[in-house]
Amino acid sequence: MRGERGQALLIAALIIGIGALAIVGLRVVQDRVLANAETRDAGEAAVEAAAAAVADAYIAQLESLRVHAFDVPRPRVDVADLLAHPATLEAARAAASEAAARNGGVFDGAVDARCVGATIEIELSHAGRRLRASLPVDACSPR
Repeated sequence: MRGERGQALLIAALIIGIGALAIVGLRVVQDRVLANAETRDAGEAAVEAAAAAVADAYIAQLESLRVHAFDVPRPRVDVADLLAHPATLEAARAAASEAAARNGGVFDGAVDARCVGATIEIELSHAGRRLRASLPVDACSPR
């Protein structure tokens, strides 16, 4: 009877050990999933903030030309030039950095903005991922 009790105790200890190992493994996987979700959220917030900064610059450009709407020749919005302007890109980068920081991430890269048809595409890299946002505009060519 004593031998069976010892074997049962050994089996119980083995089962408890396997359970503890499984719990630790699940905890590691859970931490990794949460870290990935936080990184993804920070990246998405960064690209959306960059897009908002570019949209603000675009609207400011439109507003500045509205005063001269009846001038001859009529002033034109050069969206490509606006997107290449260092102030626009810096405002987008700063907004992306601030948004990433608010969401527990760090963004210290560059923001790329370009015209594609009737859309402004904003693109950045965050934690090894390329993230994109787009803004519909009347046209990216001068008008």
